[in-house]
Parts: sequence; structure tokens; C-alpha cells
Amino acid sequence: MQNSDYDVVIVGAGPAGLLTAREAAGMGCSVLVFEEHDEVGRPEKCAGLFSISGLKMLNIPLSQSYIQNIIRGAVFFSPSGRSFVLDVERPVAVVSNREMFDKFLAQQATVKGVEIVTGEAAIRIIPSDDMPSVKTSNTLTSAKMVVDAEGRSGFLARYVWKDWKPKGWIPIIQAVVENHRMDKDFVYLYFKEYLKDFFAYLVPIDDNLGKLGVAAMKDTKRLFFRFLQEEFKHAKILSTTSASIYTGPPLKLRQNGGVLAVGDVAGHVKATTGGGVVYGGLCAIETGRYVANFLLKGTGIREYQERMNKIYAQLKSI
Repeated sequence: MQNSDYDVVIVGAGPAGLLTAREAAGMGCSVLVFEEHDEVGRPEKCAGLFSISGLKMLNIPLSQSYIQNIIRGAVFFSPSGRSFVLDVERPVAVVSNREMFDKFLAQQATVKGVEIVTGEAAIRIIPSDDMPSVKTSNTLTSAKMVVDAEGRSGFLARYVWKDWKPKGWIPIIQAVVENHRMDKDFVYLYFKEYLKDFFAYLVPIDDNLGKLGVAAMKDTKRLFFRFLQEEFKHAKILSTTSASIYTGPPLKLRQNGGVLAVGDVAGHVKATTGGGVVYGGLCAIETGRYVANFLLKGTGIREYQERMNKIYAQLKSI
């Protein structure tokens, strides 16, 4: 094997990429992460609602640096307008500022020795059994292994896995609104007849501010404003973002030419909610540990595949 620049190069400084980096570096690997945006965590693309038990599984301490609110239950609204309240009467989830949450993960990674380069977009992953590499507009960086954590676009994955064609992405519009007039201790899920692909939600940030989201395959903008007018006509929109959520099965992208995939690009998402941080994080942790064990101890891939298959089975069953 040729000399490499790093043991591991990771594309994408979202939660999946950062958790993979944290684990691999913590076990002794030299790790470089490329992030296309100028700052980790920008732009914010999800509601940032995470179960406390899930964060514990990922070894992510609760911190006021990213927590916006604490949730104790949920209110479900049926298409007929009837509601059902699930009150656990104890903290079960946190609402996070996603920018600050990602920065918190980046700090966890850098403490372990991970190098993060921001404002550097990867334009190609070049698989090779000898020495895979990542090409950006400015550099060509070789590694013993490369991890694709680019997110939902799959632009890079197409170069590595020719059959990468996931189905199940649904467009979503999320807005930060003020004057929601709801109890901040609960999240609110709306199952509307005209929202056949997914549900709408309000995730309170505090007594006044909240994150309101609507997902639909078609006419997303029109349906967003219809929902807003029906349920929150008194609320004022402060900002909006557009993204997509994944509701399909996990993609079993096998290691190819020293390249692995984690996170949204690999379909590591809880299909029933579109949430990818906890389950994608579990996959990322397993990937980081496998990479380190493979490079430093020569451990084979069978155990890693068995562990990933168990997580995939969980993803399919919920």
C-alpha cells in the first residue's frame, strides 16, 4: 500500500460524519473531515428533536450549548381533528439548535484529534483497493479508507455505487414561527387528509417560538400555507428552509474500493419520522469503530456487517 495522507478521510461534517470521525480518531486513527459549507451546522435543515435516550446511546451529553427546549410528551391530531395526548410526565426529548448541536459534535471530534476543513466541497470520491482518495476543487487527498457522509444529494455516491438510486425522499418546508400559542412541553403532530405522504408538525422552541414543518411530494409550498392558515393563522413566519426527508429503507451499500457510506446518503434514517441523527448516528459509530479496527488491528468486515444488519432490522421494524 502506498503512503496515505490520512488513515481516514470523511466527506461531510453533519452528525453522521462527525460521529464516525469521533469514533475512529478516539481509537487512534488520523482523520480528516471535509465540509462544503463555511461553518459546521449551517444551514439548519431539521427540527432538531432528539430523544434523550437516543443521545445517551450516541454518547452525546446533554448541554445547554445546544438545547432550546425540553419535551415531555406529544399531541397527535387525526384527519378528523380529534386529538390524543401522550404525556410521559418526565423529560423524554430535547429540542436542539441544529447549528449548535453540530458544532458540539465537531468539538467532540476535534478533542479526539480530528481535523475539520470547512468551505471545501468534495467533487469526487475515487475508490481504490490500494488507496482511495477525495478530490476537491483545490486538493486530492488520499487515505487508507474514505467515508461518504455527504447527506441526501448522493452526488459523490454515484461515482462509487453505480446503482445508487434511493426512493422515498419527500420535500419539506420548515419555518420558525412566533406566537404559536401551544404548550411548549409537547410536540404536535398533524395527520391531514391532504398530507398523504407524511405529517405536519410543530416543535416548540419556547412559549413563543416554534419550528413548523410540512412535507409533501407535490405542491409542498401550497400545502404548507394551507396548513399554516388552518392551524396557526395567528402565527408569524420568521424564516423558512427547504429540505427533504427520507422515508425509504436503508441502503446496504457495501464497502467498495475502500469507501463506505453513512447517514442520509445510505438511508440511515428512521422511516416513520424521517429522523436520521440517532439511527444514523448508531450506524456512524459502528462504521467509525470498524474502520479503526480494520486499519489498526486488521479486523475483518464480517462483524461490522452483522452489527449493521441488526441496526437495519431495527430501522425496518419501526
